[in-house]
Amino acid sequence: MSSDNKFVRSLIENAKQGNNAAIEQLFQMNLGKIYAVALRLTANKSLAEIITQDTFIEAWKKINLVRSDASFLKWLIAITVYHSIDSLRTKKQNKKVDHSELRELESKDELDRHILALPEQERMIFVLNKIEGYTIEEISDMMGIKKDHVNIHLNIAIAKLIESEPTLRSEEVLQEKIAKVIPELQPSVEVRNGIFSYIMDEKIREQKEQEKIANAFADKEKQEKAIEEIKEEKESAYVDEIKPKKNIAINFGLIKKIGYVLIGIAIIIAAYVFITSSKGWEVISITGQPRLDNSPMKSSDGFASESIIETNEFSSVTLMMPELGKLLVDNSTTVSRTKNSNEIKLDNGQIKKFEENASDILTVITPLAKITELYKGSAFKLSATPGGSSRLIVESGWVVISINEFDTYVPKNFDCQITKGRYAVPYPSDSSPQLISLLQNFSGINDPSVGTILTQMTKKESLSIWHIIQLISTENRSIAFDRLNEFIPVPSSITKEGILALNKDMLLDWRQEIELKMD
Repeated sequence: MSSDNKFVRSLIENAKQGNNAAIEQLFQMNLGKIYAVALRLTANKSLAEIITQDTFIEAWKKINLVRSDASFLKWLIAITVYHSIDSLRTKKQNKKVDHSELRELESKDELDRHILALPEQERMIFVLNKIEGYTIEEISDMMGIKKDHVNIHLNIAIAKLIESEPTLRSEEVLQEKIAKVIPELQPSVEVRNGIFSYIMDEKIREQKEQEKIANAFADKEKQEKAIEEIKEEKESAYVDEIKPKKNIAINFGLIKKIGYVLIGIAIIIAAYVFITSSKGWEVISITGQPRLDNSPMKSSDGFASESIIETNEFSSVTLMMPELGKLLVDNSTTVSRTKNSNEIKLDNGQIKKFEENASDILTVITPLAKITELYKGSAFKLSATPGGSSRLIVESGWVVISINEFDTYVPKNFDCQITKGRYAVPYPSDSSPQLISLLQNFSGINDPSVGTILTQMTKKESLSIWHIIQLISTENRSIAFDRLNEFIPVPSSITKEGILALNKDMLLDWRQEIELKMD
């Protein structure tokens, strides 16, 4: 029977269903062990890293072959042995082991030093039998050699070890030293990243193939629909031809009068926009000595269109914005008004908008994004650095961050980090530090931490999951859908197929449902 516990069995079953979080956790649990085995089998660090990577990639491809009555770790080690044998056959090895490269493997009493000095076949058989606990029969099957030969090579290995260290002649001493051997060693970050990058790339490739097929079907349907519409138009034109034409009397005088009225209305609107966009915002209070357009700012000044306010570490300005509410320009901040009404540009520093009864919405332009209130009268803090990164903290209402046509919705008590090359995913202010770090550094479809992120999310991060759904592969999107559906069941107007296809109307309906449940 399998030595795996229920948790491991559950991870395996979920992994077979394509659950990325389960695959990531399974692999992470066994990565150190497989690397240590590969390192002992080959006595070559670079080769062990390649074998470790190949082992987990093959395990991912063949995960459905794992039997319920077998140990997952033993299955992984068997794959490692096959790759090690194949690698040693095709790669010419230096006879002398470079111990400086393998210091991480040497145990306290240097048993590993003697093991690594053994010839290839003796070393592999000793490691599998004495270190990993495989029987002679199992080793015979894995290595494809007769049991008698396995015994012969094992005895040779033991004899060579005793020759190197006579105390190993005692079985008790040998077992004590084996017990001190390091069981797990973590490979370089590149090995782990290589495994998960390969998996993500393959899934993206499969997704593109599926999308290509879907697009081909869609194009075919469009062509068929176009042919039907042409037929219908021809039939309609034929009917129109046989209908008697009606004489329509055109009143040119009336049209002329309507034109004058419309021109007058347009002039009034343009004048209103010009006046409101160019008028200054009132200064409520000043601390220190801020500057307006490179001159010392006075309390009687207004903040007009295309003007610039600069504060130092000792100064700040509070403004009253008509139809918008109050705005604090904090210390060490540079902010300017644009030509557009109710829009400002934050180059660096921090601003704070206060909750007010407003009749319009404020838009803030930062080096990387456009930030706009979703609802009138919201309250938020927004900071920006000269390097371009920004942080938004919403205290009331909702705020939308727009970056490259992707909109991020940030509600009350949520934060959002805006960084170049990263997606802006909002998160509750009281989320765990680890989850916040993962979301702040989320890089999209190829991000290897997708599984970890989905595993750590709870109901309070429902809106975060909603954003993640739109930024990951179709396969991971299905997992994220199921996760979010547990917390906020989809409304009747939404289907899983529609969400997986990123139907905008369905996504909006689900976001609104999340908003209602959050309130």
